[in-house]
Amino acid sequence: MAATGIDERAFNLTPEEYARVKEIFTQAIAMTPEARDAYIAKAAEDDESMIAQVQSLLEHHIEETVLDASDATDTVNDDVNDNIVLDAAPESDTFLVQKDVWEDNRQILRRRLMIIATVMTIIITVSTVDWFLLATEDTDYIARLIAFVVSLTAAIILYRNQNLSLLQIRIAELMVMANVGLLAIDLDIRMTCNVIEAEKPNMSTMLASINNWNYGTWSLIIFIYGVFMPNRWQRAACVLLPMAAAPYLVTELTTAIAADQYGKNIQDLMHNDLLGRPLSPPLIAACISIFAAHTIHGARTSAFQARRLAQYRLIDLIGEGGMGRVFKAEHLLLKRSCAIKLIQPDKNADSRALRRFEREVRATAQLTHPHTVQVYDYGQTNDGIFFFAMELLPGMNLGELIKKTGPLPPERAVHFLIQVSDALREAHEVGLIHRDIKPGNIFISERGGIRDYTKLLDFGLVREVKVDPSLSQTTMMIAGTPSFMAPEQATHPEQNDVRSDIYSLGMVGYYMLTGHGPFKGQTPIQIMMAQVNETPAPPSAHQPGIPADVEEIILKCLEKAPENRITSAIELRDALLKCKCSRDWTAMLASQWWNAQKPSPATIAKSPET
Repeated sequence: MAATGIDERAFNLTPEEYARVKEIFTQAIAMTPEARDAYIAKAAEDDESMIAQVQSLLEHHIEETVLDASDATDTVNDDVNDNIVLDAAPESDTFLVQKDVWEDNRQILRRRLMIIATVMTIIITVSTVDWFLLATEDTDYIARLIAFVVSLTAAIILYRNQNLSLLQIRIAELMVMANVGLLAIDLDIRMTCNVIEAEKPNMSTMLASINNWNYGTWSLIIFIYGVFMPNRWQRAACVLLPMAAAPYLVTELTTAIAADQYGKNIQDLMHNDLLGRPLSPPLIAACISIFAAHTIHGARTSAFQARRLAQYRLIDLIGEGGMGRVFKAEHLLLKRSCAIKLIQPDKNADSRALRRFEREVRATAQLTHPHTVQVYDYGQTNDGIFFFAMELLPGMNLGELIKKTGPLPPERAVHFLIQVSDALREAHEVGLIHRDIKPGNIFISERGGIRDYTKLLDFGLVREVKVDPSLSQTTMMIAGTPSFMAPEQATHPEQNDVRSDIYSLGMVGYYMLTGHGPFKGQTPIQIMMAQVNETPAPPSAHQPGIPADVEEIILKCLEKAPENRITSAIELRDALLKCKCSRDWTAMLASQWWNAQKPSPATIAKSPET
């Protein structure tokens, strides 16, 4: 990926400026290339820096976004090699990665400054109380009081305002670190003056010890700043190298004060046993800290890049199944949470099947039915791993629900079947066959305040099933899961049509009503053969109380011959709506059920083998 031009102001954008850049970018990507430049110039009010940032984001978007309106029409020709390969860990530091790093650094810097300010406040308070109790003469508390007020004010501001800009936090950093340095200078001067006033016989030793304390304290401050505060090495050098000169300036200052106020020449005494000879501890600490800042910043940037996929940052692993892993992720610019599914295709997979998968993900992204999971993006890494980004859903999949509750009441099962059949209607109308309808691909969530809201996931996944576990080379490529697949998916995979999805949805209905499927087997092939040859027992044979009209629809969906089944998703939906119990599962009942459950984290179905 080509490197993008980034000016330093990009990292100091105020929240308002950043929101404006985001707004302009979001509007611009929907426009034709001819109209973009004029719109950007007008919207940015000819602000060159803001225009540059929007253009940089547009270049990045055009380079890495894989969904394009032109792709939606490419759904027929298997021979077209339209793979789009993305580097999961690009070498260049793009604006988006650096912006993400500095957004994280901003919060780290705020928290650590708050800790330093709080610790300083506590130390000043404790030492002042101790000094007050033990002092035998008048003591000047003004410097300590000023340091206390500055530290406490900074700690309160940093604690209460979590949305401070990076510039505001840097100002707070200056206040806190200057406060620490000035307090150290004040203590050094006061200790030196106290020793001179006392005129003790061991004054030479005491002055050398105080001066060594001065160099040691500044070395510690330099080291803590370099390691504790997130910085680039350039900025760390600009701050730490002048700081390394501070103890030398303090030594000269105390020497001048001693000569002016006490008529004492202590220059030679101050340099006895000086830690600054032959090497300077503050300078050594500064060099080590600059290198540490560079190493830490580089490691953090690399970590962000490693957890980056196209325009997304991977956050947490939230699911894992036979076809791949699912991560919670965030769009780097829009800050929109989503789920990223990584799919590792088998090395022996047919390239035509993989291209079909690519096209079907594109086509799925065009689906707009509210009960179909929304797909945002799709691509392929250099390692051959497919990924697609979809909406992040709170809740659980249907398989998890059944394991949690057992068989569902008929009215609730019908409620779910109506929603899924409605989603299938749109997919079938545009020529998409799901091929893998199962409980793990039906997600039960809450959307827009509506409980028991169903989302259909994962269109068109192809999986490999071993015919006999003892024969590792005997495999076949099928689309579907044996326990829920139609007979023709096993016998004539090329003849799959919408009625195959109807059969699978009927199997899901059977599973919801009874808590298990109608067929059992020790191996996938045994289950597949049962799908082809055995007649399922009525659901009421396993679970009494199932309404006859519901059972009739389920068994009609499970006819072996496709021509004997319900022929379409819309016909299935209309039949389910005519069931007497179709209106019995109300929003109130759904809310009561979900309120009784423990809150679940935002996740998305991991598509387990069910």
